[in-house]
Amino acid sequence: MSEQSVETDDGEDLSPESVIEFLEFRLDGNRYALELGRVGQVIRKPPITRVPNAPEGIYGSASVEGDVAVAVDTYAVVGCDRPFSDPTDAYLVFLDRSETPQPIGLLVEAVDGIERHHVESVSPPTEGSAPLDDRWFRAAITDGDDTDIHVFDSHQLIAALHPVDA
Repeated sequence: MSEQSVETDDGEDLSPESVIEFLEFRLDGNRYALELGRVGQVIRKPPITRVPNAPEGIYGSASVEGDVAVAVDTYAVVGCDRPFSDPTDAYLVFLDRSETPQPIGLLVEAVDGIERHHVESVSPPTEGSAPLDDRWFRAAITDGDDTDIHVFDSHQLIAALHPVDA
């Protein structure tokens, strides 16, 4: 492979401008993604401390590289059942620090890895096509015969943690 091409997951060589990288993960058994540029790091089996009386959507806190990070209960935020009571086998997917004023990690059940997709396979999500409420997604990835992989809008997830009083 030349330095001026990038191989996608289906083996196709493309120019770097034609490829978008995503971190793919699972919630409630379904595959989802975040654009790789919006992800800071991923920690498996994170040491999380529960925070009593925390607002809905906050699972607790975690210490990451000397910073106290908010561990978001992604399941509570998006409205699906968390398949575990204690995240001992879960992952925290941290959003890029430029996205948030303080470190924020999204609690997910599994991380499938970094996948490359051709830009033409990424489009706005079709209304009602996601297993969750449409407002959580900024795009959908359609590759072959597989079910679409919905791309979370990290800004919507963060905004849900700070509801505006009416």
